[in-house]
Amino acid sequence: MKVYRIALQMVGEVHTALLPKVRAGGDREIADQLHRASRSVALNVAEGLGLLPGKRQRNHFAIALGSARETMACIDIAVATGLVSEQAVAPVADRVDHVCAMLWKLTRRSAS
Repeated sequence: MKVYRIALQMVGEVHTALLPKVRAGGDREIADQLHRASRSVALNVAEGLGLLPGKRQRNHFAIALGSARETMACIDIAVATGLVSEQAVAPVADRVDHVCAMLWKLTRRSAS
Protein backbone atom coordinates (compact mmCIF):
# COMPACT_ATOMS: atom_id res chain seq x y z
CA MET A 1 0.00 0.00 0.00
CA LYS A 2 1.24 3.48 -0.83
CA VAL A 3 0.93 4.76 2.75
CA TYR A 4 3.51 2.23 3.94
CA ARG A 5 6.05 3.30 1.33
CA ILE A 6 5.54 6.97 2.18
CA ALA A 7 5.73 6.22 5.91
CA LEU A 8 9.10 4.53 5.32
CA GLN A 9 10.30 7.56 3.38
CA MET A 10 9.19 9.73 6.30
CA VAL A 11 11.15 7.58 8.78
CA GLY A 12 14.22 7.80 6.57
CA GLU A 13 13.96 11.58 6.32
CA VAL A 14 13.44 11.97 10.07
CA HIS A 15 16.45 9.79 10.82
CA THR A 16 18.85 11.24 8.26
CA ALA A 17 17.84 14.89 7.99
CA LEU A 18 16.36 15.74 11.38
CA LEU A 19 17.53 13.50 14.22
CA PRO A 20 21.22 14.37 13.90
CA LYS A 21 20.38 18.09 14.19
CA VAL A 22 18.13 17.56 17.20
CA ARG A 23 20.77 15.42 18.90
CA ALA A 24 23.46 17.99 18.10
CA GLY A 25 21.24 20.61 19.76
CA GLY A 26 21.50 18.65 22.98
CA ASP A 27 17.88 17.62 23.58
CA ARG A 28 18.21 13.89 24.02
CA GLU A 29 14.62 13.44 25.24
CA ILE A 30 12.98 15.01 22.20
CA ALA A 31 15.40 13.13 19.92
CA ASP A 32 14.47 9.82 21.54
CA GLN A 33 10.75 10.59 21.33
CA LEU A 34 11.07 11.62 17.68
CA HIS A 35 12.96 8.39 16.97
CA ARG A 36 10.31 6.19 18.61
CA ALA A 37 7.25 8.03 17.28
CA SER A 38 8.40 8.09 13.66
CA ARG A 39 9.22 4.38 13.65
CA SER A 40 5.91 3.58 15.31
CA VAL A 41 4.10 5.04 12.30
CA ALA A 42 5.63 2.57 9.85
CA LEU A 43 5.36 -0.37 12.26
CA ASN A 44 1.66 0.18 12.94
CA VAL A 45 0.88 0.71 9.26
CA ALA A 46 2.65 -2.57 8.46
CA GLU A 47 0.75 -4.39 11.20
CA GLY A 48 -2.55 -2.93 10.01
CA LEU A 49 -1.86 -3.97 6.43
CA GLY A 50 -1.52 -7.55 7.63
CA LEU A 51 -5.11 -7.57 8.87
CA LEU A 52 -8.38 -7.96 7.05
CA PRO A 53 -10.21 -4.67 6.44
CA GLY A 54 -12.33 -3.74 9.41
CA LYS A 55 -12.20 -2.40 12.92
CA ARG A 56 -8.85 -3.97 13.94
CA GLN A 57 -7.13 -2.69 10.81
CA ARG A 58 -8.54 0.82 11.28
CA ASN A 59 -7.38 0.72 14.91
CA HIS A 60 -3.77 0.12 13.80
CA PHE A 61 -4.06 2.94 11.29
CA ALA A 62 -5.44 5.17 14.07
CA ILE A 63 -2.47 4.30 16.29
CA ALA A 64 -0.14 5.09 13.38
CA LEU A 65 -1.94 8.41 12.93
CA GLY A 66 -1.41 9.23 16.60
CA SER A 67 2.29 8.46 16.23
CA ALA A 68 2.51 10.60 13.10
CA ARG A 69 0.93 13.49 14.99
CA GLU A 70 3.38 12.88 17.83
CA THR A 71 6.22 12.98 15.29
CA MET A 72 4.93 16.35 14.09
CA ALA A 73 4.69 17.60 17.68
CA CYS A 74 8.33 16.63 18.24
CA ILE A 75 9.27 18.56 15.10
CA ASP A 76 7.28 21.56 16.32
CA ILE A 77 8.99 21.41 19.71
CA ALA A 78 12.41 21.17 18.07
CA VAL A 79 11.62 24.32 16.09
CA ALA A 80 10.05 26.14 19.05
CA THR A 81 13.07 25.45 21.26
CA GLY A 82 15.56 26.51 18.59
CA LEU A 83 17.08 23.08 17.98
CA VAL A 84 16.35 23.34 14.27
CA SER A 85 15.07 26.01 11.92
CA GLU A 86 11.66 25.90 10.33
CA GLN A 87 13.28 25.90 6.89
CA ALA A 88 15.42 22.89 7.80
CA VAL A 89 12.40 20.81 8.83
CA ALA A 90 9.97 21.92 6.11
CA PRO A 91 10.49 18.93 3.76
CA VAL A 92 10.22 16.43 6.62
CA ALA A 93 7.18 18.21 8.07
CA ASP A 94 5.51 18.10 4.65
CA ARG A 95 6.09 14.33 4.45
CA VAL A 96 4.70 13.83 7.97
CA ASP A 97 1.66 15.93 7.08
CA HIS A 98 1.12 13.80 3.95
CA VAL A 99 1.28 10.60 6.02
CA CYS A 100 -1.20 12.09 8.53
CA ALA A 101 -3.64 12.90 5.74
CA MET A 102 -3.42 9.41 4.27
CA LEU A 103 -3.87 7.75 7.65
CA TRP A 104 -6.77 9.99 8.58
CA LYS A 105 -8.53 8.89 5.40
CA LEU A 106 -7.79 5.23 6.14
CA THR A 107 -9.22 5.52 9.65
CA ARG A 108 -12.45 6.90 8.21
CA ARG A 109 -12.88 4.16 5.63
CA SER A 110 -16.00 2.11 6.27
CA ALA A 111 -15.68 -1.58 6.98
CA SER A 112 -16.17 -3.70 3.88
